[in-house]
Amino acid sequence: MFSRVADQYRGSTAVVVGAGGIGGEIVRLLTPSIGSLVVADHNDAVLDQLAGQIGSAKLLKRKLDVCDSAAVEDFAHFLSTTVGAPHFFFYTAGILTVEPFAQTTARDWERAVAVNLTGAFHCSKAIADLMIPQKRGSIVLLGSIAGTKARSGSRVNPVYNVTKAGLAAFVNAASMQLRGHGVRINCISPGPTATPMMDVQPAQVHEAIREITLDSRMNHPAEVAELALFVAAHGRFTGEDVCMGGGAGLGG
Repeated sequence: MFSRVADQYRGSTAVVVGAGGIGGEIVRLLTPSIGSLVVADHNDAVLDQLAGQIGSAKLLKRKLDVCDSAAVEDFAHFLSTTVGAPHFFFYTAGILTVEPFAQTTARDWERAVAVNLTGAFHCSKAIADLMIPQKRGSIVLLGSIAGTKARSGSRVNPVYNVTKAGLAAFVNAASMQLRGHGVRINCISPGPTATPMMDVQPAQVHEAIREITLDSRMNHPAEVAELALFVAAHGRFTGEDVCMGGGAGLGG
């Protein structure tokens, strides 16, 4: 899938917020052809590990708290003074909330909304402000099929689901206002994916995933990364919520 659009990334500038899991795979796929690449995360250790694995001088890393609007504005200023307005932006930061609804606290709600939804808003707004004067740009946010489908075999909390549903609604509305400026914004919504966040799920959930997916497995992070890169580069996508459920979004 990525090979069909790889040339569109050649010599361009991309920014990835969220260095683990799917975000890290996006960075790995982009590195050979990209002109400038910036990756940000709240965790220095994750950033250092990814940078060490990539080993490319074209990769810039930056610590970022997406919940802090002032920090995001500073990050946007850093971009404008180093690599300029990015052609592509990927927001893959997120947290998975799995507590039963009856045990969910106000703090659980606030934390999930802050990272999954408010952080996506802060970053999308700051990046769009850089893209608009250039009359071009593409933004992709990482959603989840949990935003539209809850399954009995999953321990995903309703708080997580609503933050991912919010992302899909956000890109649908934002695309209407950004398209006149040459900026596209989309959401990709994978099903269960083999990232470190899935480690918190117990064995019975992994068994349920094997039962409901097409080939009895989770998505590989690289598969989801390829989808993100395809959607970002393909000019016919805007305001969309593109799913890769592997069958996990079907049925009840």
